[in-house]
Amino acid sequence: MGLFFSKTNSQRANKYQTRLYSCFTILIIVNVINSWLLDWFWLYITTSSILIILVIFLLKTPKRDLDEKWKQLKIEKDEAFENRVNLMVMNGRSDVQVIKYIRKEKNLGLLHAKQYFDRIKASSE
Repeated sequence: MGLFFSKTNSQRANKYQTRLYSCFTILIIVNVINSWLLDWFWLYITTSSILIILVIFLLKTPKRDLDEKWKQLKIEKDEAFENRVNLMVMNGRSDVQVIKYIRKEKNLGLLHAKQYFDRIKASSE
């Protein structure tokens, strides 16, 4: 049970999850071949039971860490743009309006625009 609740390396978790999906696929293929050609009841019960166990393991697989590389975007420092953002904040614009502006001007997604805004806000304080 410690496997499901401890922090794990995301690459190890991905390997584990890939193996579970591989077993899942193989068992489904065996189950289909059994239903089409063999029609052995004992094989159907066995593969169905293992499939249920695999589904439980797949649902319990740890999620990825939030600080993965693909979520961290390196944005080049732009003094003029950061000054405009700081001016907007000082003029009373809400955080939501400023983040929308950053998304539009820098062509960023919501998460990256929020991270960029937080970095600008922290540097100005």
